[in-house]
Amino acid sequence: MISALGLSNPDENWVSEAFLISYLIRRIVSGLITIFAIVTLVFFALRLLPGDPAEVWLGDYATQELIESTRAKWGLDKPLWGQYATYMDHLVRGDLGDSLPMKVSVAELLSRHFPFTLRLVLIGTVLSILIALPAGIAAAVRQNSFTDLLIMLSSFFFISMPSFWLGLIILFTFSLRLGWFPTMGGEQGGNWMSYVPHLTLPSLCIGIREAGLISRMVRSTMIDTLSKDYIDVARSKGLSEWSILYKHALRNALAPIVSLVGMSLALSLAGAIVLEVVFSRPGLGRLYVNAVAVRDYPLIQGCILVMAASVVVINMLVDVSYGIIDPRIRHQ
Repeated sequence: MISALGLSNPDENWVSEAFLISYLIRRIVSGLITIFAIVTLVFFALRLLPGDPAEVWLGDYATQELIESTRAKWGLDKPLWGQYATYMDHLVRGDLGDSLPMKVSVAELLSRHFPFTLRLVLIGTVLSILIALPAGIAAAVRQNSFTDLLIMLSSFFFISMPSFWLGLIILFTFSLRLGWFPTMGGEQGGNWMSYVPHLTLPSLCIGIREAGLISRMVRSTMIDTLSKDYIDVARSKGLSEWSILYKHALRNALAPIVSLVGMSLALSLAGAIVLEVVFSRPGLGRLYVNAVAVRDYPLIQGCILVMAASVVVINMLVDVSYGIIDPRIRHQ
């Protein structure tokens, strides 16, 4: 009777909240297991690579005595499982270690560089949504028209283009030839005027590339939703086309779109590694590439840990958002 009157049932609300809490606990546990597996795999993969990192750090000064003392200083002379046990013990206590060549705390380096990557990825993702939603809806409404063909060809073009190549084209055109934007560097914290010149080009590169992928999903889900019976009922009631598209069709088509946006956000983290090298940004990507070049084990592990944790959190937020977008999911 309560459901028939459209009122909420307290028992159903309690069940949905209990289900959500248990689901979140399961997701957190599975996320921690995933992070643990990634950290373990990276730890052993790095140490199985050929070559001695001590020789890389010392360079031309790599005498046998210095190599042995350096290995002893950083614990590389211990058995592999002993190194792993020490690393995991420090990690559980929140100690990510020190960068071997720079002799700086890995946690400090990550806290200094990760905000640059986070701003880039978030702004690029927001830009991709602002481009993809109207483009995908326009393609769905004008299905099989010239507009639809143009939008789909453009999306396919940007999806197919590698991010580093797109970044080089944008950098060459707007920085080197036109001189509108700086060729390198990152925004200064607290100085909002520096955000626009340093974030525009790399975020545009992420935005238009991911918009190509999202717009295709928006088009397909909107075409499917617009063919439903309740859309015909809404039109028969005389509702405006804007109300039908954005209040009825788009809301019911959001779940798969949100899932793809979450995946796009996770992929943008990986793409940012390349773009930050192309645009010489002081973010996590450039830090990671420099760490790989000098075989800086603690810093490499710290960068991958942050990226893995970010992807796990993104996936968790996407799953939780399903219940907000479609309340029926909470009762399943």
